[in-house]
Amino acid sequence: MPKGGAMKRQAVIYLHGIGEQKAGYSHKSAEKLQETFVKLLKKKDASVSSPDLICREVVWAPITSDPQAELWRRVNSKHDLDMVKLRKFLISFAGDAIAYQKTGEGDEVYNEIDAKVQSVIDAVKNEYDGDDVEFTFVAHSLGSIIVSNYLYDHADDITATNLFTLGSPIAVWALRYGDPAKADSPTQVERPNGAWINILDDEDIIGYPLRELNPHYKKAVDMDYVTEIGGVISMGNPISHIGYWEDNNAIKPIAYKLVLDYLRIHQNKPYSKPAYLKYIRSLWNV
Repeated sequence: MPKGGAMKRQAVIYLHGIGEQKAGYSHKSAEKLQETFVKLLKKKDASVSSPDLICREVVWAPITSDPQAELWRRVNSKHDLDMVKLRKFLISFAGDAIAYQKTGEGDEVYNEIDAKVQSVIDAVKNEYDGDDVEFTFVAHSLGSIIVSNYLYDHADDITATNLFTLGSPIAVWALRYGDPAKADSPTQVERPNGAWINILDDEDIIGYPLRELNPHYKKAVDMDYVTEIGGVISMGNPISHIGYWEDNNAIKPIAYKLVLDYLRIHQNKPYSKPAYLKYIRSLWNV
């Protein structure tokens, strides 16, 4: 426990992927995570009260969606283009990725999104001033690239205790080096108590494994957890990419790691990485 009466707290920061995400996109996921966290904790120690996780979200969509809307207005102003929904999806997906790229020409969008993440972190630190906060990041799709870059850029100021990447295209992003083997500086989580779990559905065409990119990612990422995501409609097809937030196969590994962190913080029970990975494997045939 921290000295001087300070408390040790656990914060979960959500980062969405592409699309016009609105404030509140993570609320149902956070509620389910909190519920699962308490249920799993009670199984470990029935005498524990029901502690609350600090759950916050980063909403960066307006930074890119407003210019995309203007682009669509311009290109479609004199032409009645077909396949409107597909075109808008392409503009959103490719537009977010292109706009976020660092170009060396001011990097306005990159810096704005970075500042948005920082503002959420600062708000948590200010709200719980004097307490020691451990940060767990849960990031979907392009959000996983954003948080990876944020943690790398701010390594002197913050280290994630845990990082959960959902349907992450970081492997494809590594092609910016020309050869994925040259992507030799992955972000790092806190060791020996932290974990980076990369969660993906095997039919999600945007999410890819990370550990086989090169030895650096094999060391940084504890597990590529390949599972099934989604309900009757999305399970077994590429629509699974949008199903991670409320799926138990994604939530349980996060909740269980937070339980292990809670027991380490408050009961001095050491974290065992092999035991944690064994738990994940028990959820699905990894």
